[in-house]
Amino acid sequence: MTAIDQAVSSAAGSATTANTNAGLTATDRAATAADVITTAATLASTQAARDAALATGKVYADTTAGLAAVAEGEYFLVPSGDTLESLILYRDLAGVATEIKRFASTAAVELSGSAATLAELSEALQYDDSGIAIALDAPLPSILIKDAASPAKRYFGSVIPKLTATRTTAGWYFDKLGLLKQAGVNVPRFTHDFKSLAPRGLLCEPARVNRVLWNRDLTNAAWVKSNITAALNQVGLDGIAASASSITATAADATVLQAITIASAAYFQTAYIKRLAGAGAIFMTMDGGATWADVTPPDSYWNRMSIPTQTLANPNVGFKIDTSGDSFAIDLVQNENGNYRTSPMVTTTAFFSRGADLISMALSGLPFNVALGSLFMEGRTQAPDNVSRIMAQIDDGTNSNKIAMAMSSLGGGQLSITTAGAVVANVLPGITVVDKPTRMAGSWGSNYAQAALDGSVGAQDNALTVPPGLATLRIGGGLSGTSPFGGTISRIALRLRTQDATELTAMSNFGAIGVEPLVDVVPNDAKIEDSDYAAVLTATSSQVSGVRPISSGGYQYANPGWRRRFKTRALSVVLHFQNLNLVGGSYNGKGQILVDGVHHTYFTSPQALGKFVVRLDFTSNSDRLIEIVMPHSASIAHLGITTYGAPITLPTPRSTLPRAAFLGDSRLQGFNATSVDKTWMEILCRAKGWQHINLGYGSSTVTSAWGTDLGNANPDVAFVMFDYNNRSAQTSLLGFKNAYKSLITNFRTVKPTTKLYAVTSNWISAAQDALTLKIADYRQAAADALTELADANNILIDGLTLTANSTASIGDGIHPNDVGEAELAANIAPLVSV
Repeated sequence: MTAIDQAVSSAAGSATTANTNAGLTATDRAATAADVITTAATLASTQAARDAALATGKVYADTTAGLAAVAEGEYFLVPSGDTLESLILYRDLAGVATEIKRFASTAAVELSGSAATLAELSEALQYDDSGIAIALDAPLPSILIKDAASPAKRYFGSVIPKLTATRTTAGWYFDKLGLLKQAGVNVPRFTHDFKSLAPRGLLCEPARVNRVLWNRDLTNAAWVKSNITAALNQVGLDGIAASASSITATAADATVLQAITIASAAYFQTAYIKRLAGAGAIFMTMDGGATWADVTPPDSYWNRMSIPTQTLANPNVGFKIDTSGDSFAIDLVQNENGNYRTSPMVTTTAFFSRGADLISMALSGLPFNVALGSLFMEGRTQAPDNVSRIMAQIDDGTNSNKIAMAMSSLGGGQLSITTAGAVVANVLPGITVVDKPTRMAGSWGSNYAQAALDGSVGAQDNALTVPPGLATLRIGGGLSGTSPFGGTISRIALRLRTQDATELTAMSNFGAIGVEPLVDVVPNDAKIEDSDYAAVLTATSSQVSGVRPISSGGYQYANPGWRRRFKTRALSVVLHFQNLNLVGGSYNGKGQILVDGVHHTYFTSPQALGKFVVRLDFTSNSDRLIEIVMPHSASIAHLGITTYGAPITLPTPRSTLPRAAFLGDSRLQGFNATSVDKTWMEILCRAKGWQHINLGYGSSTVTSAWGTDLGNANPDVAFVMFDYNNRSAQTSLLGFKNAYKSLITNFRTVKPTTKLYAVTSNWISAAQDALTLKIADYRQAAADALTELADANNILIDGLTLTANSTASIGDGIHPNDVGEAELAANIAPLVSV
């Protein structure tokens, strides 16, 4: 047996037969690793056969040509029409072209290294016989097309052949290694994060002009330098030596500026900056130094820094270094028309004008139902909330008949359907967030339109006619690039059926698969710190919940301000909760997520019994502190965390901070603030660096025994506010005063020297005070109680001095609104201390 015969025999032993291969679809072959995506062992065993055929030039257009050219028993190769394959090896056996082996294309080899992506695309369509799933953020941007009715449309492989991409100029993007690359005219750009190397997806950007000349070379005369030395000596964002500049200050407040002549418009300024030496600040300007913005990078790596949009004529752009001797690397300075940043544009002697990205797919090559369907989109926009940003549009080549999915100019999601020029459906789900992953799912059919954005569903439309003649799916913009998305699109799924609100919500939370991820950090993990709570916590591996010590109106199950804290480098985090539906009175389920001590997002717990999740997405894998701040009137259990395998660590303890305890009625629980962070107690504690220990209970009256509970909360400073509900009950003034004194006495038994601030009632409207005994009478009774106790650690604060005494601050005439809460916190702060 010859060497080639041995190789072919070995290959045949591990491959399927030619007849079986011929019967498989491209999807089947892609999913069968032993048959299509050739393993290393199979490649090695058949290499000789392929090489022998190639070496003798035996590659022919088709099997007919191959049979005519070779002798019986010899081998020849024919190009495959499948994008996952390059060549098919045949042997002439008695005049019959017998298939021996199929060889993977470059696309298939890349796909074989992205098994997780392949599995995701299949899983996204696991319940559908027909549809498409696209991963634009995969190592090889890929598409899976399933079509039960048309086998000819079935496809699995690179998405690029299925796209129609138009851009009249070159454009830049970051490749898999985070290096700046240029794409040619009409070439789609699949970009990555230049620091983390995380894939971002397909760039869908508007036309822009960068008018900064020599934006990488600050040694050029276009840059006017004062006490700055510039050198073209840095490895730039493209990884090439001496492609970027360094600037070094030879005196304090050194500057380098470039004047631009252009008409007045809105401009956005960015630059990539890296510290080389020193510890001082660097500033950037676009108005010649009339205003300077601090753009000091947060670490020693390249960072893209920006300054707020300005509307002006003739920008004068550049930098100021604060400290003599400090040095920074500068690359890709960009001053572009518009009010948000886009991808870098390289310039030298002239400005660069980049064309808009127009990306589309013809529906004729895809499974599509003209009467009903569903669309899922995932992307990240840089464009602000005051403009419409189309994620996808399906139309007939006009704007008269279209289905558009967008992030609206109102700051939320939007699924709009236009039929014969009239808008027949307009669903507005959720709240959009700039520069973070956004997932939107929408569905339509006869008299049905519904959509969800990042887990929040809109109001369903029930009276509409789906437009006819839809022929094109546009990605990242509307017709002719209108309302450009201004960012990257990463995932797409199109289904030939309607989906209800539950399914759309799940997809908008967890992606095209729509499956809630499993908890991988249990809620009682020792690396989660609890702080700011008065409750007794019950912690197990399945849930952590708390019950406050005073049982009153069901509010003991609410834990206003309770924090759960942990640190992680995870790029995506899912927080799992359950509303226990135990609060019996007024409800407010709006909590807050802090990241590194700064507001990140709100979450709202549904009032009904049931589970809910909060998804957090981040742009970098830096270590960050995540804090969950519980709402002021909802009973919520924490069920755990999904970090997708990333570890969590214990943060710097907050539970060691001074404890400020608040005992009182609904005004100390938090009603009518819109969210927990808007309550005066939370605002005060954040300003003072205190823990917020909340013992406020709606509808409560002064109760002597609660003084012991206040003391047992172990406060370093305490606050009490009662009177309004006693006034409503027309409690005798003597009874009220004595109960107030007894409460404080009981507190003193536990905490004899801790400061206690007794805050009398805020302003109450006349309409809410129309009883015999007035709120003023109870204010005086509280003051008398403190006078009779004669303890310097009991301090009276007049509530009438803390807010504007009108409904502008006390919206319902009883409770401070957000304005009043802020006023109260600001005015009480200088009066109180530990």
